[in-house]
Amino acid sequence: MIRVFSIAIFILVVGVIRAAPVETNDWVYAPFLNGHEWPRIPFVSYVETKSNVWVNPTNSKISPSITECLQDEDDDFTTVVLKFPDGRTFKTYNNFVLGPYLSAVYSGDFNNDGVPDFLMIKPTAMNGIGGWYYIGVFAFSEGKDYRFTRVYSWGLGPESLVIDPATKTFRFIHTSFRQGKGLDGRDHSFWVHRFFLWSGGGFQLDEKFQPIWIQYLDRPNHEPTKLLTPESKAKIWSDDSDFDSNIQW
Repeated sequence: MIRVFSIAIFILVVGVIRAAPVETNDWVYAPFLNGHEWPRIPFVSYVETKSNVWVNPTNSKISPSITECLQDEDDDFTTVVLKFPDGRTFKTYNNFVLGPYLSAVYSGDFNNDGVPDFLMIKPTAMNGIGGWYYIGVFAFSEGKDYRFTRVYSWGLGPESLVIDPATKTFRFIHTSFRQGKGLDGRDHSFWVHRFFLWSGGGFQLDEKFQPIWIQYLDRPNHEPTKLLTPESKAKIWSDDSDFDSNIQW
């Protein structure tokens, strides 16, 4: 199994050339529900007011500003900082990759406790078909505190933040990339979408939803593939299962 992607890091004497992925990636096809977009959880898109400082566009006086920075010039990691107007500050580490750089920030009540939670997104790499590979830093409220976790996922964006129609609660759609032989005897590329719920301080696979395999085509495609059997899916997945054995770190 050959995974096709290249790290998008370009260095100048004065710093880092930052890639500019789109906020949503049309090449990483989000799954549909009954022919329509999966219902998304309500969220606010933060805006970047100055270099790498993100704020709530409507409630900046009560909402935290969010940034990613180097706390020390010798650090080989970055620090994500949530700073509330009342002085409360919460921090977590992140992969250095492109240096201190976030491409998007979203806020919503992901754990249904009435307190805003956050997703900070950072691009890392691309594969040969134009899909962006992202780090997502989640901050989930726990009383007056926040618990952080980090995930790797292809095409991370608003379409990853959805609602379980039965329970009306948050689900995170994690996306993997796989290549394998279909029923037509040819090799194809697939996006594999799995649903996770937040429980016990971490993401747990929601086995109520089967993984959705969507073939990459040179056009929008949101429907499950018919090129694979359950057995072929299992084989293709197991050929590279270690890569997605634990989505968070």
